[in-house]
Amino acid sequence: MEKQISRQEIYKGKVIHVVKDEVELDDGSKTIREVVLHNGGVCIGLKHGDKYFMVKQYRYATGKEMLEFPAGKIELNENPDEAILREAIEETGFKAKNVRKFGSIIPTCGYCSERIYLYTGEADEYMGQNLDEDERLNVFEYTLEEIKQMIIDGKIDDSKTIALMYRLENE
Repeated sequence: MEKQISRQEIYKGKVIHVVKDEVELDDGSKTIREVVLHNGGVCIGLKHGDKYFMVKQYRYATGKEMLEFPAGKIELNENPDEAILREAIEETGFKAKNVRKFGSIIPTCGYCSERIYLYTGEADEYMGQNLDEDERLNVFEYTLEEIKQMIIDGKIDDSKTIALMYRLENE
């Protein structure tokens, strides 16, 4: 275990909070840990017939378009089980039914507290997309086999999508 001695706030934004902690290690020595604090996210394999919805959007941090399962951030004090229902409608336009949670993943444990909760469900009533003001994405549908092949071919390299694909394939 590492014991926090002090914390310096570096940046507090809409999505992340960056801190610089001084910590004491088990041998008594001290070091610095830079941490990105994040409310977490949700991701769903939303089935529509024999296919799953996927969204393609430009991701500024990677400098490229990414193909991913529908996902989004958890708002402050929001329950992940509520967030996934909201995000399914926002991104695909469809309400989700028969939703099941597969647990969660921590995509970057070396410096970030983000935890992404993984779900599966079925598309229900169409409500219409409700994207965030700055969100631009296109919705596609693929079979699980097509998604798996795109991962193998390196066309999908998003960690939450790869982890959820594994869970869907092994349910």
